[in-house]
Formats: sequence, C-alpha cells, structure tokens
Amino acid sequence: MIVPTERALRRRQAVGLLWIALAILLISASRAGWHEIFLARWWRLW
Repeated sequence: MIVPTERALRRRQAVGLLWIALAILLISASRAGWHEIFLARWWRLW
C-alpha cells in the first residue's frame, strides 16, 4: 500500500522529470534552429 508521503514523493519526481525533459527540449530546439526543426514543406507531411 502506498502511503500519502510516498505518493507525494512520486508526484514530485514525475513533475521534476517533466521539467527536465522540457528544459532539454527547449535547449535542443534553440541550438538547432527553425530550419532544422521545420523542414521546407513540412506541412505536406500531413
């Protein structure tokens, strides 16, 4: 059985991992540049 303190700890860990993933995504996107993220005619892929 999960006690409330363990549930809060797991929630904080999950939120922390999401923040780290978001930071990595933003740093990678800023270093890559828009022309590498959105290739020419990317909208035709849909």
